[in-house]
Amino acid sequence: MRRSKLTVLGCGDAFASGGRFCTSFLLESEGTSLLMDCGVSALIRLRQLQLDINDLSVIAISHFHGDHFGGLPFLFLAMKFDLQREAPLQVVGPPGIRDKVYQLQEAMYPDTSFVIDELDVEFVEFGAEWTKIGPFDIQAFPVSHAPSSNPHGMRLRWQEKILAFSGDTEWDDRLVDIAKDAELMICECNWYDKPGPGHLDYLTLSQKAHLFETKRLVLTHLGREMQHREIGLEQLEDGQVIDLW
Repeated sequence: MRRSKLTVLGCGDAFASGGRFCTSFLLESEGTSLLMDCGVSALIRLRQLQLDINDLSVIAISHFHGDHFGGLPFLFLAMKFDLQREAPLQVVGPPGIRDKVYQLQEAMYPDTSFVIDELDVEFVEFGAEWTKIGPFDIQAFPVSHAPSSNPHGMRLRWQEKILAFSGDTEWDDRLVDIAKDAELMICECNWYDKPGPGHLDYLTLSQKAHLFETKRLVLTHLGREMQHREIGLEQLEDGQVIDLW
């Protein structure tokens, strides 16, 4: 079986608490890769860590907040004008993903949405049924965050293994379904002891974690209250590399 790994490009909150970068994770498996969320700092982190942007075949977006998909315009422009990318690219996300990305591109760099067309970007909307995206299968469930951002948690399957990601959410029983049978569950934990709205806190999560049928649970989207705390669950760090299988 091919070696697969996950690089934490960023695991911070929207306010860069503790100097952490915005949410983005890179999954790699011999010659192909998937970017899970693309916060505004994603391109910077890919460059800093000298990761091959041209290996990206899929970008999966959990919801429409800037610290989770705001890096797409920068990435598209770099692919077009700096890297002269020719390989097709698939962007998968909640319903409305295509229109949201075009609107974002025009808002950030007016009159550049033609770049998306010339890069041959294919947009795919995910849902509760497994959807085949390149070498990956993706399944998604709505979660409890700002409704207008169309928030979802995701399950990614490849090489007969599952990686789960909560997206941004307060406690939601659907997290149990998202984590089921996962090798790794990446779960947001913005606060220490302040439940909601829209985000999880450590005290709630520590009481519910036993419900997750996952081999490993790690915490992301770490806000100011979660910085440098000694807790009983594993916290991610920017730049961390996890060997998956």
